[in-house]
Amino acid sequence: NYNIDERRGIDFGLNINKKFNDISSLSLGVNGMYYSTQAAKRDELYEFAYQNRTGKPLDAIWGLQHNGFYGDQSDIDNSPSSSFGEVKPGDIKYIDQNGDGIIDNRDEIYLGKGGWAGAPFSLGFNITAKWKNLTLFAVATGRYGANALRNNSYFWVDGEDKYSEMVRNRWTPETSATATYPRLTTTNSDNNFRGSDFWMYSTNRFDLSKIQLSYDFPKSILGNGILRELGTYVNGFNLMTFAKERETMQLSVGSAPQTRFFNFGVKALF
Repeated sequence: NYNIDERRGIDFGLNINKKFNDISSLSLGVNGMYYSTQAAKRDELYEFAYQNRTGKPLDAIWGLQHNGFYGDQSDIDNSPSSSFGEVKPGDIKYIDQNGDGIIDNRDEIYLGKGGWAGAPFSLGFNITAKWKNLTLFAVATGRYGANALRNNSYFWVDGEDKYSEMVRNRWTPETSATATYPRLTTTNSDNNFRGSDFWMYSTNRFDLSKIQLSYDFPKSILGNGILRELGTYVNGFNLMTFAKERETMQLSVGSAPQTRFFNFGVKALF
């Protein structure tokens, strides 16, 4: 058996500093990185070439490809049979990749990058603006190109589990044309709750990570006493997230919730 992996990265950065006069200046900075991994060689054991890992990212997400919901019993009868238990109208229907008439693990395909070692493309921005004794500093970051699966207990619920608001648009005969969640069931649902592109979402995001406003008191105010420097500041961390799937990414099922910090402080030099 042999495995050979490849990892590649490209970094870049740019800083612009501009001094307007003796009392004001502006500094802008941007940096980024593109990170790529690949299974260069694998001793493949898969029956079908589309499941081979060679040439795919090391953080690849593999799963089934969905094809909507089963509409009725006739739809089930004329579709490939599922090896994941009995299916009924409203369950997720999958594509039979190898055409053997059975939906099973051999129909799993490459779905996208998981970004487990970080998003493939990341960006950072910073700005520092000064005017007299007032300074504004801000940092923002962006992460793009990765995906994840909605596979925790907030989304995968059946039987006597606690149901989240996600099930409100569940499949019923009346909502079959607009449903975004499979049918509810009092038993287990091995067919629906499997890794597939039905549950996959993009983790692209842009975060306003930090803003700080500070003020340094002029030396003319401090005089010639023991206090040589005095300043005050207020800042905030994790302030805003801009993302299509922001609510999904900020869910903290079974762990501590995400937090936003604010600080106020005074600094002095004697």
